Amino acid sequence: MKKQGLSKLDKVNLTSHFQGEKRNAFGFLVIPYSIPKQCTATYFPETNVLVPIKSKARISHTPASKTVIITVIKQ
Repeated sequence: MKKQGLSKLDKVNLTSHFQGEKRNAFGFLVIPYSIPKQCTATYFPETNVLVPIKSKARISHTPASKTVIITVIKQ
């Protein structure tokens, strides 16, 4: 958070990136939480829109929502 200049309750937009496709989720609030650096936790289904349709698990072929690469942009 500090590295990106974010503070508690800042409003942000999230963008996922997969094979040149960008998907957006708007209007989220920043809440500090003890997780590893460069990680973000979000609620589902609110951020389902960020999960790339083409990113699927090998065996089940379900959308791979465990690892979604995103950028966080302060509004």
